[in-house]
Amino acid sequence: MQNHGCRGRGSAWQCPSHEDRSPSLSISARRDGNGVVLNCHAGCDNRQIVADLGLTMPDLYDEPLERRERPKVVAEYPYTDEQGEVLYVVRRLEPGYDGQRKTFRQFRPDGSPGVKGIRRVLYHLPEVLAEAQAGGTIFIVEGEKDADNLAKTGAVATCNVTGAGKWSDNYVQHLRGAGEVVVISDRDDPGRKHAAQVVASVQQAGIPVRALEPAKGKDISDHLAAGLGYDELVPMDPRPANPRNEDNAQSSGPQRDSGISGTQNQGSGWDDPVPLDTRTLPPFPIDSLGPLAQFVRTTAEALQVPNDMVAFACLATISTTTGGRRKVKVKHNWTESTALYLTCLADSSEKKTPALNAAADALRAIETELIEQARPAVEETAQEIRITTAAMDKAEKAAGGSSDIGARDEAKADAEKARDKLLELGDAPSLPVILVRDITLEALALRMAEQKGRLGSLASEGGLFKIAAGLYGNNGKANTDLLLEGYTGGPYSIERVGRQDRRMPSTFLALGMIVQPGMVAGLEKKNPEFRQSGFLGRFLYAKPAPTDYDTFDTPEVPDKVVEGYEQRIRDLVEKVWNTSDVVVMNLSNEARTEFGAFYDRFGQRRKPGGDLHDIADWAGKLRGQLIRIAACITLYENPQATEVGLDRIRAAIAMCPYFIAHARAVFDLMGKNREGALKPLRDVIDWLRSRREPGVDFSAREAWQALKGREWAEDMEAMNDVLAELEKTGWIALLPPPDTQGRRGRKPSPRFEVHPWVATPPTPGTATGGSHPANPGNLNVSHLPDGGDSYGISGMSRAS
Repeated sequence: MQNHGCRGRGSAWQCPSHEDRSPSLSISARRDGNGVVLNCHAGCDNRQIVADLGLTMPDLYDEPLERRERPKVVAEYPYTDEQGEVLYVVRRLEPGYDGQRKTFRQFRPDGSPGVKGIRRVLYHLPEVLAEAQAGGTIFIVEGEKDADNLAKTGAVATCNVTGAGKWSDNYVQHLRGAGEVVVISDRDDPGRKHAAQVVASVQQAGIPVRALEPAKGKDISDHLAAGLGYDELVPMDPRPANPRNEDNAQSSGPQRDSGISGTQNQGSGWDDPVPLDTRTLPPFPIDSLGPLAQFVRTTAEALQVPNDMVAFACLATISTTTGGRRKVKVKHNWTESTALYLTCLADSSEKKTPALNAAADALRAIETELIEQARPAVEETAQEIRITTAAMDKAEKAAGGSSDIGARDEAKADAEKARDKLLELGDAPSLPVILVRDITLEALALRMAEQKGRLGSLASEGGLFKIAAGLYGNNGKANTDLLLEGYTGGPYSIERVGRQDRRMPSTFLALGMIVQPGMVAGLEKKNPEFRQSGFLGRFLYAKPAPTDYDTFDTPEVPDKVVEGYEQRIRDLVEKVWNTSDVVVMNLSNEARTEFGAFYDRFGQRRKPGGDLHDIADWAGKLRGQLIRIAACITLYENPQATEVGLDRIRAAIAMCPYFIAHARAVFDLMGKNREGALKPLRDVIDWLRSRREPGVDFSAREAWQALKGREWAEDMEAMNDVLAELEKTGWIALLPPPDTQGRRGRKPSPRFEVHPWVATPPTPGTATGGSHPANPGNLNVSHLPDGGDSYGISGMSRAS
């Protein structure tokens, strides 16, 4: 301090960071004895003080702060089916997250996190089944490591996924026939409770069972490591464990926490951060659209939007024009409508409305023509209804108020005549409407009733999801009945108190939405009935990446292409929408054979253990949706077609991988699972990079002020959760908090250091840990710490 011209004595010194006539800087020893604490009573920032003294923050400590290692995969445990095919893999990470010694995560065979929908089986299942059939002895332990170590001795050992407390009675089916089951518990309370649960389950199945525990150490691995064997195992002690009497081998816990993130390494600085990018999704298979492909491709190029956006808008438009006047007979007891429900996700300012308009403008122009053509007749009929209604009211009034029998009979006859005429005129006609935008469900039902139960809706705001969730009307309760019926073509009734009921013998609704991802983020989690009712399963989804270019000069869509599209839409309206009969289309013999083979292959993928079992509700409708697409493209090519041919079926089947991949991504987002959990992290990284100095540290409060208002940034607690995840993935590191002893006022906001890659991303292939891309993009999300309940059991840490 004296070398820098500061005066003072003891713990009070002049501050070097402001003009300080009387000593205002306190310098005191840290309570832990490791260095000193600075406190300028004038409010100078400690970092500035340290810099003005020519020092760094670590210079305030006598000993370097300990830094935790980032969790790394130390073992993988495959769970297989009866034939040895891998169903899922459990990864063991050490050190664990949040100061734990270890953490377990579950992954699919392809490395993606989460195993929701995949059936749970016992570890080492083929060996367990073989031993049971031979009437042998099967050992059940608490974790995979114990099972592997016991197996090395020649025993058949198994466990259940996620460890203590997660045993299911369903596992017992694999143990039937065993001569004896030996349950070996861990020597702690959770372990003994788990063992007791397993014993009770096995006993109930009538299988001989007993419970033992290690004679030394915490688990069977410690027991074996001590040179002990099967004969040294002891009966399970039912008494609670006393941690003070545990062996030293059990006392290893997390090291003293310095507060620094587990992303830094004292020897080499920062480790490579965990990737944050979403999986790469396949592009839209535009060639499968047949005669529609050219319009979609050229329009997308002109608008500089993904092909997916235009394709979805066009398919929704074509579906609308069929208006419930076509059905497809797939086989003797299976008929599909031509209604399509389509949702494409695109960020703000990604030209959602222009893409919709490019597809729908032709239909809207035709709708305007139909309205003007129908207006005179509609108004004339409406007027006739009003006049007749007034005449009937007058006659009824005269009949009721006259004492003259002859006059009353004459008035009654006039009233009956007017009533007969009203019955002949029918309901007041409405002007023809084919398309609507965002609309409440009540208004949608009324408008559909006016249009004989059929309508199309193309929108770019996503209000339908809010409306269906009960945001408007229905007392805040979700109501998807009309949307469910409109997809299948079922009847629907509008029952209104004090007003005439409206009944639709059949319904038809086509939906096309291009909305921001935030409109569907968490949708399933907030409205589980959407998934349970099959509402979300009725949609085809697209989540395309935005185009890499955005220029002023763009190619125009050739007039011939636009005119061809408009003419085909006009033909569909004239020859399909405007007709009154419902025509049933059939599959050609070749198409039926092709689709039947696909149907059988696809069905196995939905079964337990199949790759689509976790989205079986959606996948179950995909085959019918492919039929609908094939029919719509067939009618676009020839509105009078009565048969769906082989080429159209093959083209629709070829779209199947695209729809599956995009549906997975969107369901992740709607459930706030893998994809939904990544977006907040990317938002923070994007904000850090947008700052004038991306690499400087920041506070949690600064991040909140910059990002509040985002769909996920509901409050400061949510922000803290996101920052904690970013710290786990290695993109930021928590700085030691300043010593606030003796200082009044608000507690300082936590501050974080920023990984160098935020400011200066490495070129591909130069990262020390492998080839990572420049930004949190194209990164393997299978390494991302799971947010909790993304796939049912994914992300659950085990106490064992």
